Amino acid sequence: MSTYRNLPPLSTLIGFEAAARLQSFSRAAEELNITQSAISHQVRVLEDHLGQPMFRRIGRRIELVDAGRDFLITAQSALEELRHGVRRLNAYSKPGSVIVMMPAALASGWFLPLLADLRDTHPWIDPWVHTSDQTEVPEEAEIDIVLGPRPWPAEGAQSLLLAEDALIPLCAPALAAGLPDVPDRQRLDAAPLLHDETLNDWQSWFTAAGSARTEFSRGYNFSDTGQMLQAAELGLGVCLATAREADRALRDGHLVQACQSALTKTVPLYMSCWTRNFTRPPVQALWDWLRLRSDPEGRQTQQGNRLTTANSETPVK
Repeated sequence: MSTYRNLPPLSTLIGFEAAARLQSFSRAAEELNITQSAISHQVRVLEDHLGQPMFRRIGRRIELVDAGRDFLITAQSALEELRHGVRRLNAYSKPGSVIVMMPAALASGWFLPLLADLRDTHPWIDPWVHTSDQTEVPEEAEIDIVLGPRPWPAEGAQSLLLAEDALIPLCAPALAAGLPDVPDRQRLDAAPLLHDETLNDWQSWFTAAGSARTEFSRGYNFSDTGQMLQAAELGLGVCLATAREADRALRDGHLVQACQSALTKTVPLYMSCWTRNFTRPPVQALWDWLRLRSDPEGRQTQQGNRLTTANSETPVK
């Protein structure tokens, strides 16, 4: 027996949501381009189905009862989820669509500037860029390729180490010009610092540089590495990030390296995919393109249940 048999008809949710939000049957009817009697009928069917009223009728006015206010939250959430799902179907109407997920800073700083080359070399691939700090997705998820700092250990998944990037101190050119002309271990001793929640490790950097600085926590904090990089571009302080994340800003001259010392600790960048996704040619092609663009000499390290060889365009068992 279907678990959905006890749910009210979808049309009643649409009519109820509009009437509840607008506090008016007539305005709901106007918005949905149907008659007021149709709205009244939808609400009546819903109330009969739920076994309780959603509105209090006061003359020609209506107002939500407590149960109606509670159910409005559910109806709006369900309709928005359905609306989002319908919008996502647009990607599947494109034969070359590939959904690739990565952190926002990596997307804006490194991946987006590469898209012109992808368009020139693989015009039939249409990437859908989804930004998230999530590093794994279930096999049934609608994500084709994930870029992130950790490999996938799951059976049936493949992860490829694309690069290991050092954390380097970055700041705006004007701020760099005002730093003292002293050895690296002293250059940032009085500099304002910027912090994020993922990669920042200023204490390790100052210790490795041999600095005498003992205070590392002051300065602006950001939950997103991309926002931290933007703050650095505005001259608000020095941040620790990878050159890959800051690639666009470095090439445009908006950021410069504050000093030459870098953390010996590196930040790995893995590309991961469920192996069943390789049956789709655009997924395989984007995987190979990303592999070559991140390391043209083919030095990546494979982790997972399938192997991508250094001189092979396709994964092999």
